[in-house]
Amino acid sequence: MNTRATPRVAAALAALFVFSATAASGGNDPLRQHALLGEWQFDPQASRFDGGVPYTRAKARFTATAACIEVKVEIVEGNDRHIDFEYCDRGDGSDAPVKGNPFYDAETTAWPNPRTAVRMEKRAGKVTGTTMMTVAEDGKSYTATASRTRPDGIRYTSVIVWKRVAR
Repeated sequence: MNTRATPRVAAALAALFVFSATAASGGNDPLRQHALLGEWQFDPQASRFDGGVPYTRAKARFTATAACIEVKVEIVEGNDRHIDFEYCDRGDGSDAPVKGNPFYDAETTAWPNPRTAVRMEKRAGKVTGTTMMTVAEDGKSYTATASRTRPDGIRYTSVIVWKRVAR
């Protein structure tokens, strides 16, 4: 048995473990440290809707996982319709399926800087809207400015302000 190889093998295994743990946790990946990560609550006084039903309440959560940025949103509209949707954006420009959203069934998000995300929304493979999300410099709120075509063909725009409730 070659005992001199054992320390090298042990060092290689240790390095592989550290690399794997860093990769799984997101390491220094800027996407995994984006300012949108955390929990947010809709601010009705600061938001406006044109062509769509205003929200009465809503909350959103952005979570970094090893595979993606997981987004979960719960909305109650003024007509008491509940919309709960979610997706897992990999940050690589590929389409991510969206579950539960009546406006779009797939999305891809560009993360151009640590405080901005731009989501392109699709329904049946066709682009139907975009939403730009910008986190305030103090990190306490973000504004989502959206423009899309509803399934009934009506153009819908909104400026929705969200307040941070947790990191």
